[in-house]
Amino acid sequence: MIETIDASRCPRCDAVVAPPATWCPWHPVPMTPTSVRGVGQVITFTTLHAAPEGFRSPLHIAIVELEGGARFVCHGTETRGLRIGSIVAIEAVDNIYYFSHMGALERARLFWRRAGHAGDRVNAIARSLAKRVMKGRGGAAS
Repeated sequence: MIETIDASRCPRCDAVVAPPATWCPWHPVPMTPTSVRGVGQVITFTTLHAAPEGFRSPLHIAIVELEGGARFVCHGTETRGLRIGSIVAIEAVDNIYYFSHMGALERARLFWRRAGHAGDRVNAIARSLAKRVMKGRGGAAS
């Protein structure tokens, strides 16, 4: 299950900021509360082997841009296999944001959810092709 993250949106420029802000960072207008899905794309990442005081080493950090436009500095358990552009899930725990790799199944579910009716069309095309293949082999397909 993908978590939603509390955020705020500027009614003037439509910028999304998370964690929520009272005022737009670019305009002197109050922000409107909103939320964004906790799924985003890795913009950059690093591993600090000499972590600052109070953090365990190695410290894995990534900047992740969520679908709504908000960017987070997130902690992670590892960066092995992580790439710029990787899709990750974000979770907030006590106002600290953590990223985790999304498995192939989660990425597929996300793709089909985004595809919506286009995904239905792709499924219909696939069924039609399967029927043609089965007819060509002399079999019946429903």
